[in-house]
Amino acid sequence: MRATISRVERQEQILRSLDRFGFLSRSHLQRLHGLGGDRNAQKVLKQMEEYLCSFREEGYGAVYYLNKVGRQMIGSNKVVKRTLQVRHALMRNDFFFYMRCPINWKHEVKVTDGTTTLVTDVHFTKNRVHHFLEVDNTQSMAENCAKIRRYTEMFGRGVFQRELGYFPTLHIVTVSKSRVRRFEEMCKGLPAQVYCIEDIK
Repeated sequence: MRATISRVERQEQILRSLDRFGFLSRSHLQRLHGLGGDRNAQKVLKQMEEYLCSFREEGYGAVYYLNKVGRQMIGSNKVVKRTLQVRHALMRNDFFFYMRCPINWKHEVKVTDGTTTLVTDVHFTKNRVHHFLEVDNTQSMAENCAKIRRYTEMFGRGVFQRELGYFPTLHIVTVSKSRVRRFEEMCKGLPAQVYCIEDIK
């Protein structure tokens, strides 16, 4: 039987999730915290107005992030502002749910094999297996190609394979079927999977 939690505890859990993920849609919060239907979720979030900023994002509805009072409430120094990176963060969070909420999920992780270095959007483990995630929203394909080239260089040197026994799967989430095809071409030879955001939401 699931233990019930107090309103204060639930609010703190929601604040900590927003601190961890940056931006979460109402549907993301419903799934993370078992808020039930839309009406109940709206009620819970309405009670938390003093801690939150919100806005509407096409395809996501209401999106929330912590304001100064919310950060102070949980002792966070991580300031989040609404920028062009919002959709990137929401797409990243969609993949978190698609992968069934991996426990070890870290944003902006520096990855190196001693020669090539890059910052992966997410490093996570699933069933003790390592994975990388790249989210493509507004990046130019030239920038994407340069980053995939660095993954390919690391794969070719085999450092990860010698240490882990395999090279972590590279997952790429992008915004259109045509971009999926272009990424699949770029990733030939790599252990990679490419997804269109509409197929995983």
